Amino acid sequence: MAIVVAVIGAATAAIGVVGVATPATLARLAATVWGTQRGTYLAVAARLTFGIVFVLAAPATRFPSIVLAIGIISIVSAVTILILGTGRMRAFVEWFASRSHVFVRAWSVLAAAFGVFLVYAGI
Repeated sequence: MAIVVAVIGAATAAIGVVGVATPATLARLAATVWGTQRGTYLAVAARLTFGIVFVLAAPATRFPSIVLAIGIISIVSAVTILILGTGRMRAFVEWFASRSHVFVRAWSVLAAAFGVFLVYAGI
């Protein structure tokens, strides 16, 4: 199960690399996908799924306490997004998409680093 954590980490790192290389593409993609009602439900489902995977896989990883905490945070964030609703999710996505390229690149570097950490934790 820890390998699934590594796969999720690789996907996260790849998204981070896209954001560093082409921040406008990442911002546009986020606005297109996450700024809709379907996107909100997709975000909830993804975070809930990732959270459950992290919680279940945590004992088999290199950093079980950290991966468990990330899983719990992911589950809580899924519930929070569901409670806040599509309107607030859309407002957040529009806010993110309107930020400067430097801002998007900085967050993308953090996403890539987080993804690399997950890969290391899962292998």
